[in-house]
Amino acid sequence: MQNLYLLTGTTKGLGAALQKVLAANDANNVYSMSRFAVVDQSSSNIFVDFSNTESIEPAFEKFVDEIAGETFAKAVLINNAGVVAPVSPFTEISITALKTNIDVNLLAPMIMMRLFANVTRAIASERLIINISSGAAKRAVPGWAAYCTAKAGLEMATRAAAMEATAMNSDTALHICSLAPGVIDTPMQAEIREKSTHDFPDVERFRAMKKDGALRDAHHVARDIVSLIEQGCMTNGGNFDIREMNLK
Repeated sequence: MQNLYLLTGTTKGLGAALQKVLAANDANNVYSMSRFAVVDQSSSNIFVDFSNTESIEPAFEKFVDEIAGETFAKAVLINNAGVVAPVSPFTEISITALKTNIDVNLLAPMIMMRLFANVTRAIASERLIINISSGAAKRAVPGWAAYCTAKAGLEMATRAAAMEATAMNSDTALHICSLAPGVIDTPMQAEIREKSTHDFPDVERFRAMKKDGALRDAHHVARDIVSLIEQGCMTNGGNFDIREMNLK
């Protein structure tokens, strides 16, 4: 019996790396939902604009149609899609940019959690939802008011949902957790390094991390995440930081 994986935000960066690592294992049936069209898009890639929350459920129904009639040993959702913009003083953030950030980083993964938990209840004996978090969920960063707020909100949503999963006897096989993957060499990091000190006072530190080789390769991080899943380390209610975990 195969494992089912559903990933969001797979066009580039960590999401693309996760898709590649998981798809390399024939035991995995991998699907993705992305905000951007993929050039080599196959039936496993479902287009969705996560900034338009009304579009998420119809897109998810396409995923449901794809897996109709199948059962799985394990079903895993990785909520990876995210945006860092707007990066600027909070007094200069446009309402549109603020709404997009909150919709993509907080509302979209909450909607995906609800849809996935309900659909997979009867088709997999083990279920796992991983919300990709950030150190910014715990540490305020000047210029990142929207991103910090959304990621902190997602961690609280994760904790609350995990408590509910524990409390409901029918959902004892559902684990919900968050994972901060560390600082990765991705297009998002490149976007951050292009900001001015006015918009992002800590930009020089981020430029130095790139120059000093302190950013981890996305493929290596993806392999570590998959290894943690396979080892059963992603337990219900956990708020994990990959830099603090014992990788075998």
